[in-house]
Amino acid sequence: MPSITTRLSAGVDDALTHLPLAVVPLVIAVLDAGKIRSVLAFDGVHVGIRFTLPASVLSTWSFVSVPNDGTVSAGIPPSALAEPSVLALAVGGLLVTSALAAGYFGSLANALAGEPYRFAENVRRYLPAFLVFTVAPVVVLSPLVLLAGAPSAIGIAVIALALAGILVATYLLYATPYLLVLRETDLLTAARASYALAVDGGAYLSYALGFVAVVVVVSPVLSAITVSVPVVGLAVGIPVGAVLGLAGNLATMRFVADIDPESDGFDRDGNRPGVHSDGRRDAGDDGNNGDDGEDNTPSPGGDDPHQWKE
Repeated sequence: MPSITTRLSAGVDDALTHLPLAVVPLVIAVLDAGKIRSVLAFDGVHVGIRFTLPASVLSTWSFVSVPNDGTVSAGIPPSALAEPSVLALAVGGLLVTSALAAGYFGSLANALAGEPYRFAENVRRYLPAFLVFTVAPVVVLSPLVLLAGAPSAIGIAVIALALAGILVATYLLYATPYLLVLRETDLLTAARASYALAVDGGAYLSYALGFVAVVVVVSPVLSAITVSVPVVGLAVGIPVGAVLGLAGNLATMRFVADIDPESDGFDRDGNRPGVHSDGRRDAGDDGNNGDDGEDNTPSPGGDDPHQWKE
């Protein structure tokens, strides 16, 4: 299998080829007003480290450590429960984020298959699944945010348990959004497939560790630029982070397609075996390679990440 650096290098090449898709991580970063306020309010030099897995749309905030004001957030502020207008705004934000993610991940697969981006079609098709995938962590974490404000010992214990739970869940499920669109399946099936790959370890675990390691190297530099340089840092950091995020998501889409036995990989020319440019499969092709009795597994071609298939 290609190394993580080889895969991410190919991801950067793919991202530069499909720059219009970087609009999605850019918009998602801009919509996070809380983080932007934290950066603008900070005065000084800030160098932070992020530990990120590619389990969602990767934006600037996936690579930038934002100065902490001492509060813990699950995505919806506690004040939203008492103010209907704030609650409506928060729920609307989750809906918009889910729609963007649905169109984005579907379009990533379109891009790597050499197909036109079918963003609107992907939103219609995958929005329910991505909405659940986006909202579920908020629902689970919201009560923990309230408990985190309890007396210090209890609050620290709750935060520690929550962080451990988030780490484990993110590892187990980071392939879910990719499998959703690669297999063209439902959320539960995709989550189960991601869990199976995670438990098996192997390439799935190696990729996760490698991805986190790369983010650990990149995040101090991007954090310092974005946070420490007034205004200009945001103007530079947000678009740069959007392109890096697109590269990471594209690299992970290729990787998941390679290791998932029920997904068609992408060849060097940006095609998926048995899939036409309009997304139609060949007659009799159910999307599972090898069911016709033939060996359709590409031969290893050196270190080319576009040809490997486990």
